[in-house]
Amino acid sequence: MRTGMAACDDLHLPGEFGLRMTETARSLLFSDLHVGIDFSFETRISSEEVDRFATITGDISPLHMDSGFARARGFRDRVVHGALQVGLVSRLIGVYLPGRDCLFQQCQMSFVSPVYPGQLLCVSGEVDQLSDATQTVVLKIRITADGKACARGKVHFGFTNTVND
Repeated sequence: MRTGMAACDDLHLPGEFGLRMTETARSLLFSDLHVGIDFSFETRISSEEVDRFATITGDISPLHMDSGFARARGFRDRVVHGALQVGLVSRLIGVYLPGRDCLFQQCQMSFVSPVYPGQLLCVSGEVDQLSDATQTVVLKIRITADGKACARGKVHFGFTNTVND
């Protein structure tokens, strides 16, 4: 982690959705964070992963499933679901920043450019605000595809605590 928006050189993991299931989530505490700290990772989403996401969610819109349909509407190919991109944001905060004890509370995203299967995505987050009173964090999010901005937004998260019986 560094200070300043991540350049996507922090981590690159091969495999399904770019993640090895043997990876261990980080365990950063609220006290470990400060405004400006950031993290990023790179991944590629394959056509098969888009298909699996559509199966899981039931979102079988032809824009996501049919290249011909998408091209007839001015897109280069079928478009990766925006919700799949939000899933990568969940990975960012649930695995890397802060990791294991993250409790995802709110997400606001704008999708400014389409993402296509096979493009190299960089998912970046930077701590924008910290609330000591509520132990919550606001993270600025940026997703790029092959270096071009495709989504941006903010997520709010808190932290889970161990329950003592």
